[in-house]
Amino acid sequence: MKSPLTRVLVKVVAKGFYREHTGLLLSLFVLIFLNFFYTNVLSQSHLTPEQIIANALKLVISTVTEPLGVAIFFGLFLLYSLKTWQYVAARLRGPDVHFLFYSINALSTARQLQAWSVVQFVVSLPLVILGGYAMLVGVLFGHWLVPLLIPAYLLALIRYSAWRYVRQTNDLATKPASPVLLPWLRKLPKPLFSLFLFEVLLKKRVTYAITKLASLAIIALVFGVFPDSHSDLRLIGLLSLCLALTHSILVFQSSEFELFYLRFARNFPYRKWQVYGQQAALYGLLLLPELAWLFVAAPVFKAFVGTGLLLGVTLLYRAVLYRPGQHMKHYLRVVFGVFVIFLLANLFGLTALLAASSVLAAWVLLYRHHYPD
Repeated sequence: MKSPLTRVLVKVVAKGFYREHTGLLLSLFVLIFLNFFYTNVLSQSHLTPEQIIANALKLVISTVTEPLGVAIFFGLFLLYSLKTWQYVAARLRGPDVHFLFYSINALSTARQLQAWSVVQFVVSLPLVILGGYAMLVGVLFGHWLVPLLIPAYLLALIRYSAWRYVRQTNDLATKPASPVLLPWLRKLPKPLFSLFLFEVLLKKRVTYAITKLASLAIIALVFGVFPDSHSDLRLIGLLSLCLALTHSILVFQSSEFELFYLRFARNFPYRKWQVYGQQAALYGLLLLPELAWLFVAAPVFKAFVGTGLLLGVTLLYRAVLYRPGQHMKHYLRVVFGVFVIFLLANLFGLTALLAASSVLAAWVLLYRHHYPD
């Protein structure tokens, strides 16, 4: 950090990364990190203190013992690194950082690699904390192989990331615009409600992948903690609420996409019920893997209730953005407040009522605060 280049890069790149991705990191912390570090065990009276600790650390232990857990854990590291690569590439194209291309190349490649390694280490601090904790728990429970691989894997990711950044800052040749990565998309019909899906396919694949990975982790965690309660409607409701919460960032981004790129759609002769139907179609497609899983894992009636709750709460998360607008901090407060209230109501067996009320509440908010017909 004593190098002037390192200080400049940390200020320009690392601080900007955390500032721009505060919402995503906070969501991951609440949804994954808290359960990763310690998961409270319900009904502890029949367990010994050693069993309570082992169950509370079951998620982190599985990341150093189970092949699937290790694959998901390392996959999360890779997806996070992909997100950092995407951000740095976009940041280096900004007009305010063009001075780097006229100054950084005067240094040796080794100095550049060193500086960019420090920057990648700083932006990867959440991974370093997770990896360090997994190593500590693995060693304490007598598992050595994966804890020894974690620092090597992290070091390889950091070093490769630094090499990518050095190559980008040293490649000054002007290149022609690259063609569309998915040319087959041109042939598909594109109704208005589906435009954000194409935005996800082209520009938000990493966010989508992280969201789905979080959904998979939640499903595995809940069914791991409650292996004998698959038929309990409250468990289906709990999963639906958690899955809706994981998609709250995508909901925010879809609202942002509509605000900046689809303002012209306000002049279309759509009635409010048509706008509501378009939103339901959009989020139904975004949630299609989770909705399909509900019908596979639960009886038909409970699957319909879970589907209604998942889709209704997601629509409600979208509707709460009408009044405050695109303010991430306020939005996250409202989202977590709704989640806690609905979670308490679900524990009292009001799952079906929550499904109906969330759909109705989303419609009422749209009707009252959406632009007039």
